[in-house]
Amino acid sequence: MVLLRDVLLVGAGAVARGKTSLRGASTLVGDRWQTLPEWAAWFSEIGYWAAGLRDGGSNTVVALSVPTREYIAVLLAHGVVNRASQADVVPAESEQNFDQAKGLPLGTCVRVIPVKGPGQGRRVYTGVFGGAIQNHHGRVYELAGSKSPGRRPGPISWFPADDYRLQLLRWPDLPEDYTGRNRFSEELEIPVGAEKLLAGRMADFYGRCSLHSVVIGVRNTVLAEAQVVVAAPGGPALPLQDLLRLRAVRSPGSHYRSVVLSSRGDPEEYRDVVRSCQPTVAVLDGAATVRRWLGASLAGVTVAVVERTSPSALAAADGLYENRRRSVANVDVPRDLGSRIPPGVELLAWKGRGAAR
Repeated sequence: MVLLRDVLLVGAGAVARGKTSLRGASTLVGDRWQTLPEWAAWFSEIGYWAAGLRDGGSNTVVALSVPTREYIAVLLAHGVVNRASQADVVPAESEQNFDQAKGLPLGTCVRVIPVKGPGQGRRVYTGVFGGAIQNHHGRVYELAGSKSPGRRPGPISWFPADDYRLQLLRWPDLPEDYTGRNRFSEELEIPVGAEKLLAGRMADFYGRCSLHSVVIGVRNTVLAEAQVVVAAPGGPALPLQDLLRLRAVRSPGSHYRSVVLSSRGDPEEYRDVVRSCQPTVAVLDGAATVRRWLGASLAGVTVAVVERTSPSALAAADGLYENRRRSVANVDVPRDLGSRIPPGVELLAWKGRGAAR
């Protein structure tokens, strides 16, 4: 059954910049290693390409019709994160030195991060900001649990300003998530083998907390699919989750690359808060999700995955065509992607009206 009835537009001279490091990788199936299918690498490359479409400044939709949606959303998110890992790293606006942090309101959700970068035994701490003050220990950051009226604060921790920098956290980390709790502690380290599966500078990439993609679908299914184990040629094995850092909204304490939202949620509840974090790509995982969430335009680029076996497939395709009817222009697919579309997969892309916020 053909859902995306129009002809794929392949750019005559366009080439997708950067190849996925999943090409040639292996995956663990049961207790045996198998070469990762060609289509898996292709979907990662589509995510990589889609992340670059944000540079055009307009809302863009990439529509994919597929025979099955099996862990495609996770592969697309890998491509997005892979591209982000190669971006030039500049000091984040949310990172504060000691003098800047003195002006922060108490109760802000923050992380304190070792200045010298990741290393064995180095840890980061996430919690509620208690102050940047000078005491008999010197200049220190104070991090605690909740300080809500009527509650005793959680235990206080002091962090020397010379050894740490402080980063503000926005959604999905919220101060109320720490009510009645102490701060969270986690290792700041580069997963072994990550450098073979992401193309960027790992120390910079893993040293920062940032949101690159939002995946909307059946939350438990997406999180389970992120546990797919892969290994680059000659490299150690690790789950894709270690690269994506995919987390649910109410899972504080993890520095995030991607966030998964339940497709059963209310798009209006998340529209503004997600947009304010400016994720590059929103992946709509499945026909029912596309029907419900397409109009939310959570990110500069929306990748809509419609599986043709779904009862909602035709309705989702109608919604995509209605969105395309209001578009400004079609988007050419790079020739190296358009010439290698896996069997049974259809692809269209277009720019919508209005700049992405």
